[in-house]
Amino acid sequence: MNFCVNCGAKLTTQSNFCPKCGRPIKQIKGISNSFSEIRMEQEETVSNQKIPKPSSLWESATTVLNHYTGESGPVNINLKNLFSEVFKRHSQNEAEEIFIAGTATTTPQVSKISSEWGRPWLFSRILIFFGLIFMLLVYIATDMGNEYAIPGVIMTGAFTVPLSALVFFFEMNSYRNISFYEVLKVFFLGGALSIFITVFLYQFVSFSAQNQAYGVMTWSDTISIGLVEELGKLFIVIYFVRRKKYQYILNGILIGAAVGSGFAAFETAGYIYASGNQLLNVALVRAAIAIGGHVVWTTISAGALVMVKKSQKFSYRQLLTPNFLVFFGLAVILHAVWDKGINLMGSLIITFITLITIAWIIVFVLINAGLKQASRIKRSGPSANSSQYYN
Repeated sequence: MNFCVNCGAKLTTQSNFCPKCGRPIKQIKGISNSFSEIRMEQEETVSNQKIPKPSSLWESATTVLNHYTGESGPVNINLKNLFSEVFKRHSQNEAEEIFIAGTATTTPQVSKISSEWGRPWLFSRILIFFGLIFMLLVYIATDMGNEYAIPGVIMTGAFTVPLSALVFFFEMNSYRNISFYEVLKVFFLGGALSIFITVFLYQFVSFSAQNQAYGVMTWSDTISIGLVEELGKLFIVIYFVRRKKYQYILNGILIGAAVGSGFAAFETAGYIYASGNQLLNVALVRAAIAIGGHVVWTTISAGALVMVKKSQKFSYRQLLTPNFLVFFGLAVILHAVWDKGINLMGSLIITFITLITIAWIIVFVLINAGLKQASRIKRSGPSANSSQYYN
């Protein structure tokens, strides 16, 4: 059935003109045919469209991990946008505004927090600043032959990357409800206490004869190390989370980063100190790979801990929930494979790059869950300070 495009009256094939307005039907048919042809072309175009390609590895992996955070779908993150502020000029006032966040007068209201991905930049300045100091001290110790600079080399070599990573997570805490003073306390105290707990737990672990005789670790050795050290750091995270009653995932991530960074810095300082003539090499290697070690492993465990805790009072039963065990188990596995030192494609460097990439994918999934949580709180929460949620 055709209709007149001029007046809308129904048309029959017997008449050459519209019975209502008198418009020639031939022209109308031509227009109708044109519309039919366009519709047929559109249908043909749709039918000829390629079947969507299967999801990428990133989408598949983040979808599975996201399921255990209570969210759904893949996690989409634009690294270019995430680090877009790194290459821009920033004033000292901007840096100071970041550092003064989290006090009683600077903690924003829930309605003003951001649920969007942050664009941290200050961490890169910290990295460059301490990196330059490290190189200066190395020059003084080696080229100028002043061995009094060696303690400085050990300190800056051990602390530069962990501290820079910690500032990154400080900037990513969109609630702005934890001061940098508090973060530094967790960094130093949490790092030292977690090493103390770890050394204590090692008394209950026995290693293989192969490791004791030749220093070659078996899988059981590395899994034991991963479990002991991740548990040691987790117990300290639990202490700080219970003390402040944190219930935001992003807060848990920051506290985990502080404990993990402190542990990494103190441990690396010990390795550098014991390296003898290889001091500089050990310092450089440990600094290069620190971005994917204790810092992110503890971040994963702590983020998952607060994720399952939610607004409830902490209970050790929460550590037995599948959602927490998945992320904690991944941290232990990453740690064990890291210590095992297997060569992927014949290269240990490729192994470290792969493990670092996997660890940060997990971290991004947890950050995404934290931002989703922030979005829900922002929509339904009161207009009071965000600190009221955990004090």
